[in-house]
Amino acid sequence: QIAARGVRGLNTSPHLPRPAHPTPASSAMSEVAGKVPGLKEQPTVVIKVGTSSLLRANAGTLHLSQICTLCETVSRLHARGIRVVLVSSGAVGAGMFRMGLTEKPKEVAKKQALAAVGQVHLMRYYEDIFNTLGVKCAQVLLTLENLSNRKQYVRARNTFTALFDMGVVPIVNENDTVAVEELRFGDNDTLSAQVAALVEAQWLFLLTDVDGLYTSNPNTDPDAVRIEVVENINELEVDVGGAGSSVGTGGMVTKLTAARIACAAGCKTI
Repeated sequence: QIAARGVRGLNTSPHLPRPAHPTPASSAMSEVAGKVPGLKEQPTVVIKVGTSSLLRANAGTLHLSQICTLCETVSRLHARGIRVVLVSSGAVGAGMFRMGLTEKPKEVAKKQALAAVGQVHLMRYYEDIFNTLGVKCAQVLLTLENLSNRKQYVRARNTFTALFDMGVVPIVNENDTVAVEELRFGDNDTLSAQVAALVEAQWLFLLTDVDGLYTSNPNTDPDAVRIEVVENINELEVDVGGAGSSVGTGGMVTKLTAARIACAAGCKTI
């Protein structure tokens, strides 16, 4: 069932502090650290942040203020005893900026190479910012094959458990450099939902630069209407095709897919 606990705009949960006006991902990330009811002792929360929220596409740089806000939010949750997994996109986009590229290459090998360049760049900032906040973090790279193989699935779950026990925040991304097309998550929305199921998370937050779910793309359709609550995701009729940005791979359609996966595992999705 997807209602109050289901797919929502980032600022529409009745249990989270609500601003006077809709705000993009920066404010929504701060709200995640607000009061989240119904959580057991040492609850687990998965936060997924998209490429468009981490990069300034027009400037060709990382969006440092957004990244700092995100890390501060994770730090506040961590200080409250909440186990947090951060699923971070942006490796390919960051790699493009580092290499001075304005368009994403079509060749798989080049995209994988850019992911290798960008991933270390992103992790450098995550490590520095979290270290300043007194939080230890770890890099976890996964492929669909890892979670499709029972032995690898169990090992991955045990690794997350060990990291939680050590008070470390796992930062997850798809292992683009080795993933083949047939065994890819394809987008980090799906990856975040699979990780939420893996760690038995109670909440999955899909952060984006759009302030909610609309009937169509509000950037191109002036008649687009925001949908506050989805009562039945199977009856949802919206136009959500296409990637969210020129450097990203997701979009709203992948977030709805992620919501289906997470809710099937008993994880509330916002």
